[in-house]
Amino acid sequence: MYYLKVVCEVRDKVEVAKHYDLRSGAPGMPREKRRRKTQEEMAAQNRWRRRTRLRRLIEANFGPGDWHVVLGCRKGEELSAEDARKRIRKFRDRLQGAYKKMGWELKYVITCERGKRGRINWHMIINHMHSEKECPAGIVRRLWHWGMEYFSPLDSTGDYKVLAEYIIKECEREGEEPVEKQGYMSSRNLVRPVEVTEKVRAKGWRKEPKVPRGWELVPGTLVNGTNKYSGLPYQRYTIRRKEASAHEEGGHIHRHDPAGVRKRRGERDVHHADPAGRGRRPRAEGGGGD
Repeated sequence: MYYLKVVCEVRDKVEVAKHYDLRSGAPGMPREKRRRKTQEEMAAQNRWRRRTRLRRLIEANFGPGDWHVVLGCRKGEELSAEDARKRIRKFRDRLQGAYKKMGWELKYVITCERGKRGRINWHMIINHMHSEKECPAGIVRRLWHWGMEYFSPLDSTGDYKVLAEYIIKECEREGEEPVEKQGYMSSRNLVRPVEVTEKVRAKGWRKEPKVPRGWELVPGTLVNGTNKYSGLPYQRYTIRRKEASAHEEGGHIHRHDPAGVRKRRGERDVHHADPAGRGRRPRAEGGGGD
């Protein structure tokens, strides 16, 4: 018997998800017959994946002091999806040019929402840069000619789940063509966290996951639930390196490589503490995995 463990590193956090393969089922439960997923199941799964990818992308590349910018149209102006795509790309190119002129590199994530009255708004997450002459707010105000702009700095928590869900929620409304077909667009220079999946030979997992020394469970992230479509149990949680341990080790793990997939010559493996439990043979304590 086995279950699947999916691990993803995002800066100094490690996200872990455990679930059973639908084809093999869980202990004491019959294997599920092959069937096509319903439209409701597919929509729910796609929505969860899209929000998770966006959140991880923001958390891996932006932090305190970076900006959430809202751009709007003039009152009474209505744009088609195609015109909206052209406008935001024109503005993005100008913004990139202004950053480059200052010797900066622009990082961004952009979503687009259409309000209930048909009015278009864009949400941008951009990196903060500054000099004696320029700052992002000044550049945006100078280049955006089509309506209002609103700025709010990202907070210091490093947890941007609420922000990600907020800026993408309108893209998921049923019965409307999304302006951005993928839900959002992002610059190519962003670090993209990578999921790693492994099979764990065990009947199950601990209800309270074992956290390695020097790490801690992020409060509120542990979920032991049941998939409402398949009826199979799952577990999700996030651990992070304790602040003192991070300083002792010389900083956050993979600060500039959150995906943890590229190691430099002579660099010690990020998994030396094995926070996610990969590379270990599962213990048979109580018939469960880690």
